[in-house]
Amino acid sequence: MRKSPPPRILPGSINQLFRYGLDILLPNGCALCAEHVAARGLCSDCWLGLTHISAPFCARCGRPLAHALPESLCGKCHIKDPILTQVRSVLIYDDVSKGLILPFKHGDRLSLTPLLVQLLRPLFDAMASDGMIIMPVPLHKVRYFSRRYNQSAELARNLSASSRHNVHFTPNILLRHRNTRSMGGLTSKKRLQNVSGAFLLKHDSLDALNGKNILLIDDVLTTGATMESCARLLMTRGKAASVSALVLLRVM
Repeated sequence: MRKSPPPRILPGSINQLFRYGLDILLPNGCALCAEHVAARGLCSDCWLGLTHISAPFCARCGRPLAHALPESLCGKCHIKDPILTQVRSVLIYDDVSKGLILPFKHGDRLSLTPLLVQLLRPLFDAMASDGMIIMPVPLHKVRYFSRRYNQSAELARNLSASSRHNVHFTPNILLRHRNTRSMGGLTSKKRLQNVSGAFLLKHDSLDALNGKNILLIDDVLTTGATMESCARLLMTRGKAASVSALVLLRVM
């Protein structure tokens, strides 16, 4: 009697067994509370603790509104047309959400990048378009060497690499040549003064910006002074067609 051949173990099955073994040895923990979760990310309680920014909000600056307004513009954007075409944010900066951004920004927690990119992905897909330049807000070299990476560049890089659009990640055109003081505790006017003249564009890259739509990526938006300074330089010196901004957290 012929013996039946041994069952074939498919490559996919080996991968599944390997992942199962890893889950047993190194179980996934919630990025905020470390409780066990089935997949990498957040547990349901921590997810519900995040304050997502949803409509109604200003169509230009993205500021949350208490009620829908005519033309969906906040009072500030009604009075003065902002230089940024559009600003969008994912979450309100609060005690829960800062538990995500502070370790990522200051604690070498690059392992949080996939989760943060996942949070940004829906807005990024809605704002990005073919041919758009994706640009992180730069760090001064002193801060870069102390942190060893630019957190905004990591977000922009990963969003661009997995984009459904034909976008161009350009991290080295917009530069911060002056190491500004920390923005903590500064008024809006002082923040604008603090970042005035802090940025420059590489002279040999100006042609790459002419007539282009640009999307700036940053981690936290407070008053918008940094974004406005970058956008003004890109529009006036770089001759960009438009500049929009996408950030993970917004301070209210």
